[in-house]
Amino acid sequence: MRILIVEDSVRLADTLEETLVKENYIVDVVHDGRAGYEHAMSGIYDLMILDVMLPEMNGYEVLARMRAEGQELPVLILTAKTELEDKIRGFERGADDYVTKPFEIRELLMRVQAILRRRGIQEIVTLRAGDLSLDSSACEIKNVSNGKTMKIAGKEMQLLELFLMNQGQVLEKEQISTKIWGFESDAEYNNVEVYVSFLRRKFNYLHVNVKIRAVRGVGYILEECDDQ
Repeated sequence: MRILIVEDSVRLADTLEETLVKENYIVDVVHDGRAGYEHAMSGIYDLMILDVMLPEMNGYEVLARMRAEGQELPVLILTAKTELEDKIRGFERGADDYVTKPFEIRELLMRVQAILRRRGIQEIVTLRAGDLSLDSSACEIKNVSNGKTMKIAGKEMQLLELFLMNQGQVLEKEQISTKIWGFESDAEYNNVEVYVSFLRRKFNYLHVNVKIRAVRGVGYILEECDDQ
């Protein structure tokens, strides 16, 4: 799950990023409204934490423009403004929730989880295809037929989650790269091929009846297969 933080306070943004990463979210951070808008419109995020008082464009402007252009990304407004009219202004522009500074980190995490649940995109702890299952809370993959298990973490787990949530669908290389490594990542383009090869080795070790097949000139697809 990828979260975008748009906050001009570098210190607060770093704290939020560290907290969310510990909760196994993928996090990108920008510090002005224009960059926040451009990132939000990329379509790769599951949630946006948006400050109101931002340079370039304020949070209300970012939110209003996103909604006007049909971007339904869930948004949690984060601001020092506490007046009722300010909150109403945020909700009228399409905010999903509103947290005022200062706040408890635990409260913010609960609100993030609540928004994702309401939007039907809450974290799925266990995913499965064929006899392969992924338990993201335990960072473990398993062949449910023979009981073999392996640990998995980091980009490998994020990539496998992406495949499992889109099994049977062709995912383009650029789509995978953007979703896993970010909108403005410096990651090499062949990282996708490298991490796909890592997953294939794990599949071979577990003897699962699923495979990641390359679609020439396009990308990859996760599908069940008869032979193991």
